[in-house]
Amino acid sequence: MSTHFIYGFLNPKSVAIYGANNSGASLASIQLMNIIISDYDGRIYPIHLELESIMGFKAYKTIADVPETPDLVIIALIPKIVPQIFKECGGKGVKRIILISGGFRELTGERNNNLTEEISDIANKYGIRFMGPNCLGVFNNWIDSNVEDKAFNLSIWEKLKRNKFSIASQSGTLSSHIFFDPENLDLGLGKSISVGNEANIDIVDCLEYFKEDNETEVIGLYIEEVKRGNKFIELAREITPKKPIIAIYAGGSESGNRALKSHTGSIAGNSKIYEAMFKGTGIIQTNEVQEFIDLALVLTRGIFPKGKRVGIITNSGGPGTMLANNAEKNGLLVPEFSESLQEELKSILPPIASYKNPVDITFGMDLPYYYITLPETLMKSGEVDILIQYGVVGFLDVLDHYLKNEKIAKYAGFQHQDYKKSDVIAKNLIQPTIKNSRKYSIPIFHISPQNFSSPWSKRLRENGAILFKLWDRPISCAKKLCEYAEFQRNINN
Repeated sequence: MSTHFIYGFLNPKSVAIYGANNSGASLASIQLMNIIISDYDGRIYPIHLELESIMGFKAYKTIADVPETPDLVIIALIPKIVPQIFKECGGKGVKRIILISGGFRELTGERNNNLTEEISDIANKYGIRFMGPNCLGVFNNWIDSNVEDKAFNLSIWEKLKRNKFSIASQSGTLSSHIFFDPENLDLGLGKSISVGNEANIDIVDCLEYFKEDNETEVIGLYIEEVKRGNKFIELAREITPKKPIIAIYAGGSESGNRALKSHTGSIAGNSKIYEAMFKGTGIIQTNEVQEFIDLALVLTRGIFPKGKRVGIITNSGGPGTMLANNAEKNGLLVPEFSESLQEELKSILPPIASYKNPVDITFGMDLPYYYITLPETLMKSGEVDILIQYGVVGFLDVLDHYLKNEKIAKYAGFQHQDYKKSDVIAKNLIQPTIKNSRKYSIPIFHISPQNFSSPWSKRLRENGAILFKLWDRPISCAKKLCEYAEFQRNINN
């Protein structure tokens, strides 16, 4: 069990919450409902001046009335009464607060106030650590390592599968909203911390915690400013040789800096300074949320290429050409295969196929050969470091689609494929290649132009495939994966 103070925010045994009601018309109500649906089994104490019970829990008029000192207090109230609530919590002996409320440092112009300084002074007086203000709190999918369906969750109303990717974010949205589509998101989540305006707890504190956390293997950061730059750099240099860090820096442009000032009150810096800091510490930088998610998914698989040679397998010439072109433009290598490998491929490929790299089989229905034999042949060759395979189309889905037409169904010599049989087919096609990917330490990215939620695409994803819809994203992801793997080799050698 971690001794870092953030551990207590993620693993409270009891929680008091201000601002919730039974109508659902408040952020605190939503957060309480998130706690409930996540099967949190700690003690819950809603605090409300008028209501007797909230969501089935006995409500208390003040924190002083609660029968114990809660491990954690959540506050989502109007800013002007927050200092008084802090004092009452301090008097009760509370040591951890998550302050959801906005209206503090982020206010500008005539709306400036000194509430941040006031609550900080109170917190210091009583020895309170607090997250926020202007945050969404925390999510911990590991609150019970023995029960995967249990979480401590303030910010995400969807059920997420558990993994070892954790986020610390100065934006509540980046710490939660990107996970609102779990059906189309293979990433999962371990822990999420929304630090908001960082009046007391900042990104650096989160890095300190994640550094030693055995349930975190990949770290994501959303940054608007870094207050303790030297400590941040020191920690990042210690972490990145062992755990990848992916970061989005939101400032740099005039409009972006203006937005940050009104979002969390941050004073953003020159983007080139942050780029240099990220590069010098081995942090993987991206400016795109989709790429942030892609990188997190790939990195959590823990398969790192030994170089930047890309092998491309396709059943269509156009995508193969674009993949090869984009790969080289992004600093990756698409080497022509050796004569011996070409001869080996020639012996198993159709006569019309191309085998120099990309390997283009054109159209073919021999699925085991396409999904297993070709990738394994290239992995075993020692001539590629990463594989990208286009055209993993669910032909069974396509044939089912044709059977919906009465004329075709009348004469077709094929029938609807049983779903259970399709599940077995997908498992038998994908899992051997995933196993070989780990064996040879060669990541493989699959690409299908079909709907990401089609039955076949879902089967591939459920069996471990890293699936992309088109061919631009996997190249960008492969580039940054190879760069990080090279950084890691250089540091660790």
